Amino acid sequence: MNSAIKKIAIIDIGTNSIKFCVAQTLENGEITFIKDTVHITRLGEQFKKSGLISANAFEKNLIKIIELKHESQKLGVDKIIAVGTMALRYAKNSNDFIQCVKEKCNIEIQILSGYDEARLSYLAAISSLNFVNGCNIVFDSGGGSTEFTFGKGDRIKKKVSLNLGALLITEQFFKNDPVKPEQLDQVKKFIIDHLRKIDMSSPYNNLIGIGGAVTTMAAVKHKMVTYSPEIIQGTILRKQDIYNQIDMFSSKSILQRKKIPGLQNGREGIILAGACIVYGILELFRKDQLTVCDRGLRHALIRY
Repeated sequence: MNSAIKKIAIIDIGTNSIKFCVAQTLENGEITFIKDTVHITRLGEQFKKSGLISANAFEKNLIKIIELKHESQKLGVDKIIAVGTMALRYAKNSNDFIQCVKEKCNIEIQILSGYDEARLSYLAAISSLNFVNGCNIVFDSGGGSTEFTFGKGDRIKKKVSLNLGALLITEQFFKNDPVKPEQLDQVKKFIIDHLRKIDMSSPYNNLIGIGGAVTTMAAVKHKMVTYSPEIIQGTILRKQDIYNQIDMFSSKSILQRKKIPGLQNGREGIILAGACIVYGILELFRKDQLTVCDRGLRHALIRY
């Protein structure tokens, strides 16, 4: 390989999934992504109850990181960057997990603050969608938290991080399968009460969603059997689309949701909560639609 070409792997350890990408970079700044996968590993399962990474989640995520380390080696990666977000920010035993990964894989996990997570996600979104001149709100709703970044062009004006995530909401409220109407009503109220903490005094043109909830909902909209980042990127999700999906998800059992075209395996249990969060965001910002961005934190870590 040309010595000017470098391969970098990103392991983004989230509350619900581990995202893995490998990029090839050149001296002139050109970047080519050669691997980009998402693995549902549920690091934050039962976190709301105990404040701990459970033994099952600990083992499952450790095994996946070991696998990704081996995959990186096979691809000839020069450098691995591993980051952790909400679950590793707050779990009482996060240091035990970080130390174990270091001992087993020789990988140092950097814990990102909510501020840095939001900043990097914002930059990835506006640059990939070419929204560099507008007033933008970028949100990333994950398993354990939702990050909001407000900016004009590439200048960030404000960041907000809420402990509002699909996995945590599912475990706290959705005790029945299928869910009961009153549980759905409780979740909608809970979400709006949390979202009201955001100051809405300034107007913004563009609402951009990134992360597994919105990309999955876009895939369901397209009835996508095989996920295509090119089709997902820039998809418009209208308020009615989201309302219809909430109605569909809530009327089915988790097992029945698995048969929905476009719904990624492993997300069937939390997609309803994710859709409710997204709908609440549209309500809060009084928007009729949002733009979906397939690029996120892992892609920004390569570029910035």
